[in-house]
Order: sequence, then structure tokens, then C-alpha cells
Amino acid sequence: MTQVAVTSAVLGITETIVFSAIYPALPPILVVPFVTSFIFAVTLAFCRKQWIIGVVSFILTTAIRGAFMPGQLAIPLYGLLFQGARAENAWSCRLAGFSASVLHALYGMVLAPMIFSVAPAAAILSLVRGHALDFGSAIAICAVVFGLGGMLSADIGRRLGIRIVGNLGACMR
Repeated sequence: MTQVAVTSAVLGITETIVFSAIYPALPPILVVPFVTSFIFAVTLAFCRKQWIIGVVSFILTTAIRGAFMPGQLAIPLYGLLFQGARAENAWSCRLAGFSASVLHALYGMVLAPMIFSVAPAAAILSLVRGHALDFGSAIAICAVVFGLGGMLSADIGRRLGIRIVGNLGACMR
């Protein structure tokens, strides 16, 4: 349970710092999906309670910020998707990072602007559509770019998590 508390705190504080450092200058979705995928992938090597980490981190980010932003709703989604991944299976982790980042991007660019008055991710879709693309093409391009970024972040995080656990194991002997 200590591992869940520590990793939830690390994720919640990191998300809050990244969000505060980026917004309002840039839409947080330019960085947050990749940081979130990275941290969830690192935690796979330590514990198997990603869905709890996602829920606790969501509550923690809301409490720390004292405000709610639409992107915070994606944190538990990452937890659910990474719950099915395994640190020892690179492709399951990559797939979780890809899927979570794509869903986060689609939610932030399409659904959140319909529900919330503030949805900074909509600016990304507007930027891509500004290159004479129709809505479907812009969404497809954004989904692929975010998915590949999430996949790469998850893979790097998974490798780091395995290395950390290996180093800790060597220290414990």
C-alpha cells in the first residue's frame, strides 16, 4: 500500500507541476499525456494497482490545484488502461501508452470542448485543421501523433522502472 501512496503522490505532484508550468502559455495536452504514460509505465515495475494510483492522483491533483480542469478526468483512464499492462511485456505497456494518449487527445480535443467552457486542447485541433484539413483528417493525424508519443513514453518509462527495480534488488542483497 505504501507503493501506491508514493506513486500516487509522485504522479499527482508531477501532473500539477507540469500543468502549472505550461498552462496558460500552451495547452497542457502537449506534455501531460506523455508524462502520465511515462510515470504509469515506471510504476508497473513496482506495483499492480494502477487504477487506484489513477483515482488517488486525480483527487490529489484537484486538491493541490484547488481547481478542476477537464484533462484531470483522463488520469483514472490511464490507470485503467495501464492496469492491464505488464512491465515484463513491452508491447502491452506500449499499447497502454498508445491507447491512453489517443483517448486523452480525443477527449481533450473533441469531447471536452462540448462539455466544459475551458478546454485548452481544442487549440491543437484548430492548429492542425488550419492546414486545410477536414475534421476527420485532423483528428486522425492528432491521434497517431499522440499515440506514438504515448507509446514511446511508456516504453522509456517501463525500461526505467525495470532498471530501478533491478538496481534496488541488487542493493537489497
